Amino acid sequence: MCKQTDHGITEYAVSPEDVAAALSNTVVFDSGLLGGNTLCVRSEGARRTVVEYRPRQKTPLWLEGSDDALHVPLPGLLMIRTTTANRDPQYEVYAVTERPASYNAPLYHAPLPNIFSSGGICWGTVTKVKPEELTGNDLSADWSQLLSTPFGNHSVSGKCVSHRDDIRKLYVELEQRRSRVYPRKELIPVRKTLGNVLGVSA
Repeated sequence: MCKQTDHGITEYAVSPEDVAAALSNTVVFDSGLLGGNTLCVRSEGARRTVVEYRPRQKTPLWLEGSDDALHVPLPGLLMIRTTTANRDPQYEVYAVTERPASYNAPLYHAPLPNIFSSGGICWGTVTKVKPEELTGNDLSADWSQLLSTPFGNHSVSGKCVSHRDDIRKLYVELEQRRSRVYPRKELIPVRKTLGNVLGVSA
């Protein structure tokens, strides 16, 4: 890089990577809300966010200390995965009452252990998804890692109305009742919308 001064031209050494990173920071892409389960894809420079909707469905969940899975109806869920260059991906998971049709969709605490009140995931010692699985828009491998790993007693409180101390107690009740749908009245609002989390105006 060159700079003109009163005393002539001064040259500065600049790495191609730094130039590419600086230029890429000005490029912003936002798909807006899409059809299907991939709700949106956003990128700004090296930062890329994918939001995927998982429709409500019965799901086998394993709890630490048990050999058999509990078959529990889960509400609709959103997973938000953000990757930046070569850093570990960042995740947030929330519950929704229906597939979001706008950025104004209200979010609820995901009724799952190992999810912080902020929506972030505590992965513990779980092996994360492979780097090559982070380049696309399909989050099926991420969902599989989250839901097929045995859940312990971490972050089990504040996830449902009837058992605020431990969401796992509700799992047992739902399986005993053979419930087919997660009770909407059990969801606890996060008091944020999808747009709030993504930093997008509705």
